[in-house]
Amino acid sequence: MNLPAGNNLPLLSLSGVDHAYLGRTVLSGIGLSVFRHEVVALVGPSGCGKSTLAHIAAGVVDPLRGRVERRYGRHGMVFQEPRLLPWATARDNIAYPLRHCGIGRTEWQERVRAAAARAALDPLDLDKYPVEMSGGMRQRTAIARALAMQPDMVYFDEPFTALDVALKRRMQDLVIAASRDASFSALFITHDLMEAVRIAHRVAVMDVHGRGIIGERIVPGHPGERAEGDLFDLVNRFVTQDPLFRHIHDIDERRVS
Repeated sequence: MNLPAGNNLPLLSLSGVDHAYLGRTVLSGIGLSVFRHEVVALVGPSGCGKSTLAHIAAGVVDPLRGRVERRYGRHGMVFQEPRLLPWATARDNIAYPLRHCGIGRTEWQERVRAAAARAALDPLDLDKYPVEMSGGMRQRTAIARALAMQPDMVYFDEPFTALDVALKRRMQDLVIAASRDASFSALFITHDLMEAVRIAHRVAVMDVHGRGIIGERIVPGHPGERAEGDLFDLVNRFVTQDPLFRHIHDIDERRVS
């Protein structure tokens, strides 16, 4: 497997995970691992339970059955919506989890500065409120908030869905650079296969009905070093020739995501 070095035991392991919503099964028999310094993209048709699985992995939601093992110290999470406090500046939004962990003022100020720089936030923007920011700036703030915790693992729940194509690519590059420089692992939920192969070392595909991970593919090369033409050809080959990706663009509006 073409993965970063140092992968022994996975930092995250899910086995036999089931979940139900209002009495209806949405996940069944899920098994998935993420190794140290690895980014795994999880793709699948809309409504198959990708986001629910990410929330279970992060401990936001408890599974109905199954086991989740987390062999890391800290994690961060970036959602589809930035989920910023509207009455707080970008600086205070980034600092919020640090201040509630008992970290001293000098240290959290330095962490905020470093995380904002890693997320490519201009220092002049740190005193702006969410209403004064563009969508991209708000999402950068949300990413900086996750990075400020100096996490070993980051969960990304379709964070760039609402962004335009050009901005989405810049944000993808930001994640690639941040994961490399800060050496965190990540589970990246997306419905965009091109996004998945740009960002990840490995792509896992969920069953259309949430009945397990039906397969995975290693993406050749390393994130940030792959030629765009090669990625385009790979995605085209996946969707036209690989049966694993046959249903990833299906939609089941009766199910949760």
